[in-house]
Amino acid sequence: MRGAGWFATVLLTLAGAAAPPPADDPGFVYTERREYYRVDGRRVDTLKRQLDAALSRKGLEGEGVGRTVQHLSSRYEFEPTPAGCRFKDLAVSLDVTIHLPRWEPKGGKPKGLAGRWERMLDALTRHEEGHRDIAVDTARRLLADLRALPETLDCQGLAREAQKAFFQARLRHSIRDGAYERRTNHGIAQGARL
Repeated sequence: MRGAGWFATVLLTLAGAAAPPPADDPGFVYTERREYYRVDGRRVDTLKRQLDAALSRKGLEGEGVGRTVQHLSSRYEFEPTPAGCRFKDLAVSLDVTIHLPRWEPKGGKPKGLAGRWERMLDALTRHEEGHRDIAVDTARRLLADLRALPETLDCQGLAREAQKAFFQARLRHSIRDGAYERRTNHGIAQGARL
């Protein structure tokens, strides 16, 4: 008998107790994309207003002018064994989208503002990549934690333990990501401001 398939999707992530699988692990599927929103102001005050308004128009409310959205999911089936149950075809997938501004002022970039913009954008990119790194670490550790679950559990017990692993990952991620935001002051301490 093939066990009931189970699929869970959660918004984001963090670390578990087991060592993370290597980057080339076939059970870990990672995709990343960048999406840009356009701003075109030629003065600092105009740019700041456009940056503040742009993400909310995309439905991405919150502090800051960049955003990293992560979707973590797992896929597996249960396979009963003489000793209990195990996962079959276990995979953890992480899809990350980093939203950043793209400055395209009509008539070119004013010289006095171009350097400030580049420094801000570099710092903002590093900040958002920090969120991504937390997500990647979480996904890898979640895969390791799921693999470490004992095969002596029956399939219902294995399902309960897998759900606990997701809950714990969400909780730890929330704590870790919140600490990152406080430590970096939403990227400002890293230089992500005009």
